[in-house]
Amino acid sequence: MIAETEVTAELHARFGEAAFHEQSTVDRIPTLWVSRDTIREVVSYLKSEVDQPYAMLYDLTAIDERTRTHRDHQPDSDFTVVYHLLSFDRNEDIRLKVALHEPSLSLPSISDIWTSANWLEREVWDMFGITFDGHPHLRR
Repeated sequence: MIAETEVTAELHARFGEAAFHEQSTVDRIPTLWVSRDTIREVVSYLKSEVDQPYAMLYDLTAIDERTRTHRDHQPDSDFTVVYHLLSFDRNEDIRLKVALHEPSLSLPSISDIWTSANWLEREVWDMFGITFDGHPHLRR
């Protein structure tokens, strides 16, 4: 069992424990798997509604999981999109992951929540073919 942090307790209270799958990590950054259907709502909550918000989208990237052989209790996926957020008030990070399966490689864009996501989503689209629905201009 992974020790519950303050932010995971807040997320469980808001969205329910079933909305997340927690992943143990060496760096001990809270890492939660979230469904594609709730990722926008979760990141919006963390940025704008939670006490001591996560004001910075530190990184957004993807992982090609198709040849991975050791999943270590992680959800099955062909690709994983990773959102790394930072709270200055908490001096704390959180990682959110979304599992995607071919041929349905799309997620809702969060570029209207964090403008920095604009370029990061374009990079993931260009490198991995994952589309971000509602992105203002996916292009090279």
